[in-house]
Amino acid sequence: MKAKCVICLSVKGKRPCKIKKEALVCPSCCADTRSSDCSGCAHYAAAERYGIEKMKNRQFRDFIAAVDPKIDCEVDKALTFVENGNIAKGEELLGDLIHRHPGFYIVQYGMGTVQAIKGNHSGSIAYFDKCLEIFPYFTEAWFNKGVSHKILLDIGDAIRSFKNVVAFGESEDSFVKSARDFLKSMGESIYRDTGLSLDLYLQEMDRFDRAFLKMLNGEYEDAISGFLKVCESNKNHAQSYGNLGLCYSFLGKKQEALSAYDKALEIDPTYEPAITNRAIFLSLKDGEKMPNAVNTVEFYKQRIEEGRI
Repeated sequence: MKAKCVICLSVKGKRPCKIKKEALVCPSCCADTRSSDCSGCAHYAAAERYGIEKMKNRQFRDFIAAVDPKIDCEVDKALTFVENGNIAKGEELLGDLIHRHPGFYIVQYGMGTVQAIKGNHSGSIAYFDKCLEIFPYFTEAWFNKGVSHKILLDIGDAIRSFKNVVAFGESEDSFVKSARDFLKSMGESIYRDTGLSLDLYLQEMDRFDRAFLKMLNGEYEDAISGFLKVCESNKNHAQSYGNLGLCYSFLGKKQEALSAYDKALEIDPTYEPAITNRAIFLSLKDGEKMPNAVNTVEFYKQRIEEGRI
């Protein structure tokens, strides 16, 4: 069990305090005693960065990330139940806290943590997002959000989350090191696979996702334009060529469709969506339209599932 805060002696200490010789203090006392003497502390740096961003960008809401020792203690109590195996009790307590105190970031974080432990990673992300909307520099929430995205193979959002962990966290913290290692590994794998840097890969993934949505909505010409731009940057992206073939198929453009499918299969002869959709397209009789129930693929998830990235 964690020791009491050395300042208030009423709730558990969570943060090592620089001016108290690394003794643990609670978040409330941390905020109340924070001064220029705290320079170099991760929590001081996060608060300072947050204040600067609010001055620079007025689109941020003018609020203070509320801290209440009693609520912090209640969240800690709920998570202790979870740690001891009584997940239902912990979730019940946090559900009540969510109802009574939805504006406290630590409450949203606590429920997100419980959902992650339960394996409900989509649900956990929703709570971490609410936590980060209240306090955008809470690195633990960014890290847990990144882990949930990683488990769900939402690699783009995992990368973005871990980049924020590195940007906002203390470099010596273990979870910051883990985030940095993940980004390094992903960056190396993506470069080997695509020749793209991590940042450029994210840009092209966003472009692909927009084109993918256009395709699903039947806006095939706009989708084609997007996929072609992805192919300009990543000439070996079989998924984009496969989806180009699909768009051309829906438009009835036979030569363009076959050329795109063939290019996808030249890059990856085992690429199942292109194999299947090409065969379906060639089986159509004159005047017959491409069926809606065809294989599509997301930018990165399939390759992750296959262990290629």
